Amino acid sequence: MTRYCPQCGAILARNRVGGELRNHWRCTACGHIHRDHPMIVLTTFVACGKRLLWVQRALPPKVGAWAIPGGFMELGETLAEGAARELREEAGVVLPATELEFYMMGTITFINQIYVAFRARVPTEETCAGRESLACRYFSREECPWDEVAYPEVNDAIIQAYDDLESGTFAIWHTEMTKAQYQRHKVRQQS
Repeated sequence: MTRYCPQCGAILARNRVGGELRNHWRCTACGHIHRDHPMIVLTTFVACGKRLLWVQRALPPKVGAWAIPGGFMELGETLAEGAARELREEAGVVLPATELEFYMMGTITFINQIYVAFRARVPTEETCAGRESLACRYFSREECPWDEVAYPEVNDAIIQAYDDLESGTFAIWHTEMTKAQYQRHKVRQQS
């Protein structure tokens, strides 16, 4: 968070709305409102048989660790378009946004992120690591390098994806992650 107004350079102060301090800022000189919003992370669980696609990170943080393909949403794209772009950039898997099925959504409050996950199936394990990945590989639950996962704090969501994949029954999930706890609940059953 910057301390100075991007419009006029004066100092920013917490904004007060209806007598209540809010989590956004107001310029003390020109009144411009400055908001820091959570970042939106998009990911896709891509299955081939009973295996999920993983990418080995080439960029900091966590270079060399394994993750489900994903990244930050960019301006001008829909959620599914962003997830499809990340999948293409990281793993060389080209799927139209219309083929991605909504799967999970949640908040990660301690890093100020909202994440949206999709799922898809592919007939073959063809991949091509992009500039952001050292390697791509499909892992079954048993093959997964759990001790090399980039973000173990989201392992519960990944385990849920393996559970759904193995049962062949998918639900739509809502999760909330705080420093203290991880909560997940089924919003709706789907096939």
